[in-house]
Amino acid sequence: MDVQRRDEQHIVIEMDIKTADKLYHAINERTIDMTNGAIELASLLQEACYEARDEFRQPPHAFDDKAPPHPTMED
Repeated sequence: MDVQRRDEQHIVIEMDIKTADKLYHAINERTIDMTNGAIELASLLQEACYEARDEFRQPPHAFDDKAPPHPTMED
């Protein structure tokens, strides 16, 4: 994990997905004892992990005239 201070109000935290996932789960298991800031961090970590694992790519021509017809569409 790498922590850098960008300026007086911002920091950048870099970590791998496995570490972020562990930290998210550790915070989430004890939310009753956590501050709102820690719970918000856990939420951001969960979202970042999801987006890092998301491999969806929009097919080409999905929304234009060259789009292939949907299998359930009738001619």
